[in-house]
Amino acid sequence: MDVFNCPFEIVFLELKPPLTDDQLIMMIDSLNGMVTEIRRVEIESATSSMLELFMNRFRKSIGTLVLHDSDRLVCKRLNFEIKNVFYSDSLKWINLDFLLSMDTLSISALSCNLSAKDLNVFLRSWQEGKTNQKLQHIDFMTFEQLDVMEVVKGCGGELMDPRTTKLKYQGINYAEVGFDIWIHGGIYIRRNDGRLAVIATNGHNYGGAEEIIKDIRERNYLDAWDIWNSENSAEKWNMNKFFIFIDMKED
Repeated sequence: MDVFNCPFEIVFLELKPPLTDDQLIMMIDSLNGMVTEIRRVEIESATSSMLELFMNRFRKSIGTLVLHDSDRLVCKRLNFEIKNVFYSDSLKWINLDFLLSMDTLSISALSCNLSAKDLNVFLRSWQEGKTNQKLQHIDFMTFEQLDVMEVVKGCGGELMDPRTTKLKYQGINYAEVGFDIWIHGGIYIRRNDGRLAVIATNGHNYGGAEEIIKDIRERNYLDAWDIWNSENSAEKWNMNKFFIFIDMKED
């Protein structure tokens, strides 16, 4: 029986010794040759060199890819299809070109080194319909605080009042479990085909904590409004968590 022609729901990998490079190459080539679908690949731990080898040699279309910590540059562009979710919890090497090469539903890049300019280029490329056509949900958490005005520069964004606007997003997380989120206010950006993206500027609410955070949400909005409408404000509106949701539904 050929084990690599059996269905694979989830593949968990540890890419480190005693596994050798030759063994890893053989495993990757076997996975690439599978006729059945792989729903999810999760690399729990890896040396940088083995992760680089995997990312550059693997070619199989998968549903979800989950990657964990790696410091050095591993992959400049994605070489295979991720249909649903890309999730990373601490990858310093993630760069703009890698993100632009990914056409998946959800991207989570936590603890990353992206700059305000990187995020601006990413948003404008999506807005112009050049890349990331299928995208529905983004979580970016950067090491540095970024100037929000630089992130959305040239995007034609509109800052919305959380007291009067509320939209619902329905999506899936990296475990492919569905969830609902309510977004109050935020920055609205439209793609050239009319699709709406909302940058959540006040966090997001899964349910019962709305009354607790209501006053904070409104105060944050009023502070941001002053900066948003001032051409020469000495104050900066900084964030390091950018949660972006696309194709929202009204309350």
